[in-house]
Amino acid sequence: MMVCLVALLTIVSGCNLSSDPKTMATSAAIVENIPATSDTTSSGTTPTTSPLKEIHIQAFNFGFTQDPVTIKKGDHVKLIFTSTEGTHGVRIPDLGLSTKAFSAGEEQVLEFTATNAGTFNYFCNVPCGKGHREMQGKLVVEE
Repeated sequence: MMVCLVALLTIVSGCNLSSDPKTMATSAAIVENIPATSDTTSSGTTPTTSPLKEIHIQAFNFGFTQDPVTIKKGDHVKLIFTSTEGTHGVRIPDLGLSTKAFSAGEEQVLEFTATNAGTFNYFCNVPCGKGHREMQGKLVVEE
């Protein structure tokens, strides 16, 4: 009775009892190599990739030199943060991006492709003194 129940559960659940390492490795490789977006457009042509846009932003006690930062949807962006005074960090929560702490003369980079239009707040994520809570900026992604 138990054997029949196990066999039935295996069939119903679609369980693959194969333990062949070759099959398992091939399956994993296929999953890892699936592109996130298509390499061709609906007309069958290969789309052009947007060039990298580098934007330099200086952090200081208690602000950022560029606010707002405006880019276009689809832009490949490299935000380069440097500190002119104090120790800071940057977090853009709605994009899931964050730097490590950086001090005067150091830099941290956030590189991404802007996939969604909107306004995204960023802020210092390292307590840096009395004006820390006011150390905020906006990243505007236009259509």
